[in-house]
Amino acid sequence: MNMTLDAIARALTGTGLPGPEGARVVTTVRTDSREVKPGDLFVCLKGENFDAHDFAAQVAQAGAAAIVAAHALADVACPVILVDDTLLALGRLARAWRDMTSAKVVAITGTAGKTTVKELLAQTLAHSKNVAKNHKNFNNQVGLPLSMLAASGQEDAWVMEVGISKPHDMAELGVIIAPDLALVLNIGPAHLEGLGSIEGVAEAKASLLAHVREGGLGLCSMDYPELWDAALEVFPGVVGFSAQNSFATYYARFEEALSGGRGLYEIIVDGESFWAELPACGAHFAENAAAVAGACHMLGLSTDQIAEGLGKAELPGQRFCCSEVGGWCVVDDSYNANPLSMRRSMEAARLLAGGAPLVLVLGDMKELGAGAEKAHEELGALLPKLAPAAVFFQGEFAAAVAKGAGSAIAVTKISEPAQVLAHMPLLDASKAAARGVVLVKGSRSCRMELYAKGLLDGLAETTNGGRA
Repeated sequence: MNMTLDAIARALTGTGLPGPEGARVVTTVRTDSREVKPGDLFVCLKGENFDAHDFAAQVAQAGAAAIVAAHALADVACPVILVDDTLLALGRLARAWRDMTSAKVVAITGTAGKTTVKELLAQTLAHSKNVAKNHKNFNNQVGLPLSMLAASGQEDAWVMEVGISKPHDMAELGVIIAPDLALVLNIGPAHLEGLGSIEGVAEAKASLLAHVREGGLGLCSMDYPELWDAALEVFPGVVGFSAQNSFATYYARFEEALSGGRGLYEIIVDGESFWAELPACGAHFAENAAAVAGACHMLGLSTDQIAEGLGKAELPGQRFCCSEVGGWCVVDDSYNANPLSMRRSMEAARLLAGGAPLVLVLGDMKELGAGAEKAHEELGALLPKLAPAAVFFQGEFAAAVAKGAGSAIAVTKISEPAQVLAHMPLLDASKAAARGVVLVKGSRSCRMELYAKGLLDGLAETTNGGRA
C-alpha cells in the first residue's frame, strides 16, 4: 500500500486529514500491536477475547503513524481516525487501495484446493507478470484485506483466495475484492454448519461472480451441476472449465504418475492441446490444472507460457507434499480436510503407491454439522476400494469411520505419532524397493502436521536413513 493519511481518512470517513500529518505516507497496515513499527497504520480490531483498543497507547509509543479506532482514545500521541466498525473499515480501506491500482484482480473460491490453485496460478503468472497474492491462506474478513493492503500497487495482477463459512461472508468479501476475474473451483460438503446444504454451498460460492467488476470475467467448474447452475444464474457469461468434459473451453486430464509425486497432464485451452507436468498426480488434480490454465489464458498467457509456468510450480506446504525417508514416501496433506478433499487425497495416495503398501493416518473432518457422523461413515466406506495396509485415525469419529469400513478394514484409533510407528510394517532399510506411501491428513484443528513430522523423524531414526 502507498496512501497518505489524508487519503486513508477520506476513504474511511469521507473527511480528510489536513496539514503535515495528512501528507504522511503509509505503506503498512497492522492489526497486531506487537508487530507495529514506526510509520505503520494500526487498526483496532475487537474479538471475543480481546480488544486491540487496549493497546492503543503502546502502539502510539511504537511510532504508529495513526490509529483507526471505534471510540475516542485518551493519551494517544498520534492521529486517531474514528469509525463505527473497525473491521468494516479495514475492508473499506482495502477496497479503496484496490480501486487505486491498475492490477488485474483474480479472486478464487471453492470448497477444496483454493490455496493450491492460488499458488499455482500466482507462480505461473509470475513468469511473465508482477504478481501479488494472499499470504498463506489469509482469506477471511481480516486476512483478505491485509493481503490486499500488503500489495505495492505496482503489480500486474493480484491473485487472492476468498474463504467463506457462513452465508453473509461472500457478500462482505466480494465487495472488498471486486475481482476482474472470479474463479469458482468446486463444491463439496464443507462448512455445512454455516451453509446448511450442498445447494447452500453452491449458491454461496457462486455468489462471488455477482461481485465481478463491470467488464470482468467469470470462470467456473462445470463438473458440479448445482454449482454450474448457480453460476449461470448469477453470471450468464461465465466460462466453464472441466476435468470431465473435453468439449469445455478449458479442459485437463491426468495422463500418468511421474517420480516424486508429480504428474503428466493433457490440457486443452480453447481448442489447443498441450502437455504439462504438475507437482501432483491424480485425476482430481486435473481440475486444478484446467482452472489454472483457463485463468492464465483469460489473462493473456500463451499455451507455451502456461505449460512452462505449471512445470516449474511448487505446491504450498502441508498440501500433498512428498518426503522420502527410509524407503517410505510420507505425504503431508495435513493442512485441512473435508469429505471432498479427503477422498481426493486418499485416491491420489493410492495412485502414488501403485502396488506398494498404502498407510493412511487420518484425523477428523470438522465443521460438518449434523451430518458429521454420516460423512465419516462414508469416508470409511471408501477404504476397502483403496486396500490400505493400515488405517490410523485420530479424533472423535474413529468409530464412525470403522463402522463405514466394515470388517474388511481395521481402523486403529490413535492419539500420538508413536502409535503409528509402533504398528507400521517396517522393512529392512537395505532393501532397494520402496516400502510404500504414508498419507497424513485431517482438519486443521487436529494438528496432523505433528504426525507428519513425527513419522519423518521416527522413520529416519529407525531406519538410519535420511530424507531425500
